[in-house]
Amino acid sequence: MARSTYAAVVLALSLAAVCSAVPAAVRPIDANSRLLKYGPESQAWVSSEALDFLRDTDIDLSLPKAALRQQYPVIAPVPDALIDILGNHNSPRGPGFLDVTEIGDADGARTAKENDVTIFAFPTPSKSKYPIADSLFSQINANSLKSTVTTLSGYSTRYYRSSGARAPATWIQSQFASAAGSANVKLIENSFDQPNVIATIPAKSGGSSEVVILGAHLDSINQRSTTSAAPGADDDASGIAILLQALQILTAAGWKGSRPIEFHAYAGEEGGMLGSATVASQYKKAGRAVRAMLNFDMVAYQPTSKPVVTVLTDTTADLATFSRSLISAYIPEATLATNKCGYACSDHFSWYNQGYATISIDESGPSDTYLNPNYHTANDTVDKLDFTKASAFVKLAIAWILELSE
Repeated sequence: MARSTYAAVVLALSLAAVCSAVPAAVRPIDANSRLLKYGPESQAWVSSEALDFLRDTDIDLSLPKAALRQQYPVIAPVPDALIDILGNHNSPRGPGFLDVTEIGDADGARTAKENDVTIFAFPTPSKSKYPIADSLFSQINANSLKSTVTTLSGYSTRYYRSSGARAPATWIQSQFASAAGSANVKLIENSFDQPNVIATIPAKSGGSSEVVILGAHLDSINQRSTTSAAPGADDDASGIAILLQALQILTAAGWKGSRPIEFHAYAGEEGGMLGSATVASQYKKAGRAVRAMLNFDMVAYQPTSKPVVTVLTDTTADLATFSRSLISAYIPEATLATNKCGYACSDHFSWYNQGYATISIDESGPSDTYLNPNYHTANDTVDKLDFTKASAFVKLAIAWILELSE
């Protein structure tokens, strides 16, 4: 709901009364409640009414929580920390929570710790090992990146609950299929009408079943109002553009590695990593081996003289070390930075939550000077982006694949 009247809020309170105070294993009476994980050890059931209210209503978070609860009874059962996360419409990166309602975690969402994560040995990156790299890099095209972002940001919104939520996913499906062949592209449906899209470059004959994954989210949001325009050019049409171009270049070259490479376009990231949580949970339950997962979330806002490539180090330390070395070896023209993005800042946390090695590499971290000021607004448009500098991320994607596919 956009702006609830007081009467509607009071009515909603009756549905939310059992929201977050109950143990995670006991689902509230409200069938629409969501189980949100908002920290490694923190989770709560939140009514759909409270969730929509906090998303769509500007509240003064500087007020004491007691005052906010008195003013807005619908949020009374919501934990303090979750009020701050859901009510912050200027959040530094990502939604800040995982919605684990639908992934079979009703007995308590998994808490992945570093020693729980299955880590395969990562090589020491060396461009000299892969003479094909320069040939592949020469195919990178900034105008093609811009074309992809222009198309995706041309949808008025890609919000996962909007009436047109499926259309951008099926467009991505068509682009993936054009590059990889329709037999190598599939949809993984969600409970909402926006599927995840997955393209695969199969391993060469006799190769491993251990998969290498690159992902980005396809949805967008206007954090001031979920019904308003949300072009999402940088967040995250830019990440999808990187995946698509890397896929196009590798398949056009006829390249295959010893491991299958998957390119994932996730739905519903802005709703709490919904699409990636579904996929990661399915892979875990199926016993799929994942060597590593690389996430791209906002890569094309590049206002400095050199491209900035930021390794976000919240998740797998060994993979972060490998990634920094890879960037230095393959993209010397870039400024290499590191930062932390905060809990559940993007889709790689869904994989980390299931015990897989993950990393997100983006244009910046939340406290960086050059964080895109336009994301999550109607101003996140293609004209503010630099695709020549964003091309460094296509190099990164290709180099990451070359090094980890053997």
